[in-house]
Amino acid sequence: MANVRATTPPTVQPQPAKSSWFGTLVRVLLMLLTVVIWMAAVFAVGSIYYYQRQHVNRIYDGVSVRGINMSGLTLAEAEERLSVAFDPYPLAPVTVRYGDQSWTLTAADLGVDFDAGSAAEAAYEIGRRAALGVDAADRVAALQANLQEQLSAYRFGREVLADEAVDRSAGLVWLEARAREINRPVAEATLRVDGLDVVTTPSQTGYALDVSASHAAIYQALLNNSGATVELAVNEETPLLADVSQADVFMRQVLSGPVVLTASEPDLDAQAPPPNYTIPQETLVNLTSLEMTPQLDGSMQLLASLDVEPLRPQVQEWAAELAREPRDARLDYDPETGEISVVTPSQTGRVLDVDATLQAIRQATLSDEHNATLPLALVEPAVNMHKIDEMGIVELVATGTTSFRGSSADRVHNIATAATAVDNTVVAPGAVFSFNDTIGDVNAENGYTDSLIIWGDRTAVGIGGGVCQVSTTAFRAAFLGGFPIEERWNHGYVVSWYGQPGLDATIYTPTVDFKFRNTTGHHIIIKADLNEAKGTLTFNFYGTKPDWDVDVTGPEILKESPPPPPIYQTDASLGAGEVRQVEYAKNGMDVAWRRVIRDSAGEVLSDEVLESSYTPWAAYYLVGPTDDSAAAG
Repeated sequence: MANVRATTPPTVQPQPAKSSWFGTLVRVLLMLLTVVIWMAAVFAVGSIYYYQRQHVNRIYDGVSVRGINMSGLTLAEAEERLSVAFDPYPLAPVTVRYGDQSWTLTAADLGVDFDAGSAAEAAYEIGRRAALGVDAADRVAALQANLQEQLSAYRFGREVLADEAVDRSAGLVWLEARAREINRPVAEATLRVDGLDVVTTPSQTGYALDVSASHAAIYQALLNNSGATVELAVNEETPLLADVSQADVFMRQVLSGPVVLTASEPDLDAQAPPPNYTIPQETLVNLTSLEMTPQLDGSMQLLASLDVEPLRPQVQEWAAELAREPRDARLDYDPETGEISVVTPSQTGRVLDVDATLQAIRQATLSDEHNATLPLALVEPAVNMHKIDEMGIVELVATGTTSFRGSSADRVHNIATAATAVDNTVVAPGAVFSFNDTIGDVNAENGYTDSLIIWGDRTAVGIGGGVCQVSTTAFRAAFLGGFPIEERWNHGYVVSWYGQPGLDATIYTPTVDFKFRNTTGHHIIIKADLNEAKGTLTFNFYGTKPDWDVDVTGPEILKESPPPPPIYQTDASLGAGEVRQVEYAKNGMDVAWRRVIRDSAGEVLSDEVLESSYTPWAAYYLVGPTDDSAAAG
């Protein structure tokens, strides 16, 4: 445990007292300070009170509006001063443009003026802010703020930025007037055909003034006081069909007149002017059509077109009217004088090309002249009467003769009819002569009568008996003259009229024909010489004698067979026991003729054998009826 030593407390020595005058001084000074403070406070309050009294209903000192001093002015005085100062309102005018038009609009034009009343009120409100609340603290705070604002304005000044008085309806009125001038609806171009007239109306671009956008831009420029130029905002609407000029030109071209189609040359053979046809405009307009076609840029184009296909039936009718087969001339030659005369005139054939005609119509319709040539294809006849001098018919080149002596009158009549049909026939170079085509159908209508003909295995009465005398004679001239034989048929049996067998030619229209080809290089005329007194028929071929020689030998009997037994047939037209022989027995045989053709130098051009095969032919008798045969009949 620790030892504690007792101590003696210290003795406090008394301090000497300060002097009494110092304390008194301090007290005096404190009292004076208090008085000064109170006096200062009273002065300050008094000054504030006085300042407030001085500015009752007046603007506090130091407040200005756009550089104009408002200090001490009442609201009315402030408003009057501001009204005078800003009349007129000094804003730079705005230039408004559209296209080549322009307008200058002032602030007055646009209903913009300085709001002197609101500006005065704004100046008056400096230092007079209302309390935000109703309790004492809020009022004290508001008082403090107002005093500070008053003091600040007094010491440093306070500029009030007052607003303009803007009546924007004035700008709307002005823009609506411009809209009535600018606005117009979009209009599409049009084209129509009124009768034969093409009527068009131009397109119209639509314009619509954007009042809202223009209004905002004008007031912004004015209130910015920049003196800017404002372009009116105008919306433009382009028509879809802006141009119909292409269709207009096309349609006017089509309807500029009728289309006339004329043959290029007169019809010499018909001795007539060239045929022509006219397509009136009323028909042409019905061939046109209009079609709207979209373009890549989204617009439309009006296209006009012409379709001539509906004219095809009409052109086909023209073709039928104009169609004509070529016809060879038939000529007569006088060997005594060498003169050639026209017996039957030639005729140039013609064919109208329907497709080419339609194309010609189309081209003419779209041309300025509206004329076209009919695309007639002329087919020149092989024997053209207009080219007689070029035919080379100058001499005899071949001849052939047969005898028909003893023939019946009907047979002679048919021979003369067929010979007349062949007489004056002209065969062009390289052409094939057809006997059947030359004489036509062997019938009563063509002048032929009944006579004996070969019918099957006997001779019978039929139309045209004796015509083979003519075909055989023509064959003889062609064969002996060296002409190539294109078709020839011998008779079924040996016919006595034709002399030596093997040089006959039977025909049966239209299937069995006799034909030869003209290879002389010139035209030939076939002249018939019928001598009824002598009973001979001769065909002479006139032309230019070819450079060949003909050597004909025959007949060579290759095979021969006897005739069959005679045939008897009862004929009621004969008397009882009367017998008439109408056919004579003929041996059957195969016969050959040889023809060698050589040129002028003796070179063989052709070496041919003409073979004919004849069947045996029985004698044929007509007998009068006996009593037994009559009773049987």
